[in-house]
Amino acid sequence: MTHEFWYLSRAAGFTAYLLLFASVALGIAVSTHAGKRLFGQFALFDVHRFLSVLALAFAFFHVYVLLGDGYLNYNPWQLTLPFLSPYRVLAVAVGSFAMYTLMLIVISFYVRQFIGYRAWRALHFLTFAMYAAVTLHGITAGTDTTQAWARALYVITGLIVLGLLAYRLQYHFPASMTMQRLRLAGGGLAIVTAIGLTFGTGLLSAKKPVAASAVSPAASAATQAYPFLPTFQANMSGTYTQTGDETAAHLVMQATTSGGLAAGLRIELASDASGAVTVNSADLIDQGTGSVICRGAVVSFAQSGARLTCRGAGPYAGVRMTLQAQFSASPDGTFSGALSGQMSRDD
Repeated sequence: MTHEFWYLSRAAGFTAYLLLFASVALGIAVSTHAGKRLFGQFALFDVHRFLSVLALAFAFFHVYVLLGDGYLNYNPWQLTLPFLSPYRVLAVAVGSFAMYTLMLIVISFYVRQFIGYRAWRALHFLTFAMYAAVTLHGITAGTDTTQAWARALYVITGLIVLGLLAYRLQYHFPASMTMQRLRLAGGGLAIVTAIGLTFGTGLLSAKKPVAASAVSPAASAATQAYPFLPTFQANMSGTYTQTGDETAAHLVMQATTSGGLAAGLRIELASDASGAVTVNSADLIDQGTGSVICRGAVVSFAQSGARLTCRGAGPYAGVRMTLQAQFSASPDGTFSGALSGQMSRDD
């Protein structure tokens, strides 16, 4: 399996975020004396509107390019409606609401003459909440948040927007001593809030490194390609071989899954003449690279199903998975069924 659609989505997401940052920054500059003197009000407004439209276009691409991804197998409803995504439900929902807010703001540029300047200006105050929501979505849903460059990007752009906003707000207050103190208090509160949110989302928290020996080259290359799925449901089909005599028994099951989780599954069980288990393994495998993404064992096995547990490797290092397989076997050596599971952090 390849992950080009996942990579395209991530690239488009960062492009949309940077375009939105530039649009918000210019939007604030439009109403400042310095911005008008340097660039001219109408030129700034035109570029601000163009960047907003471009950001929305890349946001749509960021979302709907995932229809081509074979790992999560999204359907259009899961990508369109909040709270239906199988991946980080709340974080993705925040992004959905932010995208629809951006859509509303972009539309308002073209209906301004119909709704009036006051309504249009009031609507544009949603921009700040929308930008904060987009940033929160990127930090909590993005698989690149563990990278230093991504963290630096969120911190730098966030500080720039806060600084521009503080610069803009000073025009609304007289320069009395009381107002100066209120400005300082408000600025300090904003900084403390921003720092609290940053640490609360884990943006600046130290990440536990994964030992290089525990990650195969193929798995290393795929790092960050996989999402964390609290729960998932998948279809499953494959083949099995079963041999045995009075001295030993051996069963190997190999399957591929699709739907909520797309991977290869391999189960191997063997026992000796006394019934003691000599081999017990259960692996989830990346079908594109052949690397193991979760390695464990069978906890219980019956004719129509099995329960498995495994610990993630490579991109899933630090994750524990509990899997429940339900299957129906045929005499010709094939079987089909369903695989459900849960992921949890293995701290």
